[in-house]
Amino acid sequence: MPFPILEAAAQGMVYKIGDLAREFDVTLRALRFYEDRGLVTPERSGTTRLYSAEDRERLRIALFCKRIGLSLGEIGEVLDLHEFDEAGGSMDKVRDVYSLQLQSLREKQKETEQTIADLETAIEGL
Repeated sequence: MPFPILEAAAQGMVYKIGDLAREFDVTLRALRFYEDRGLVTPERSGTTRLYSAEDRERLRIALFCKRIGLSLGEIGEVLDLHEFDEAGGSMDKVRDVYSLQLQSLREKQKETEQTIADLETAIEGL
């Protein structure tokens, strides 16, 4: 009887590292980094990393969190909250983390817009 992981791989239920790297347009090194930090925990078949659908979803969330500027600690917190939500409901906390980050990004956007205006004024004055 084949190993469950290999059987699941044959049915398309798991993903290899290269598959996820291509899908999410990240490097293999980035995926190994997330694994080293415990954000994803793929199974191993020899030297091959096999990511489950849950690992894939955790990676999707982690990359979203990275894109919006959350720290590794905050990413881990969001991932933990997503897992906890399956057992008891914690999306309000995730919403709070995202809302705080949105507020921070809006403040940075205002600062950037002001800096651009100042730079345009400086260029016009030359």
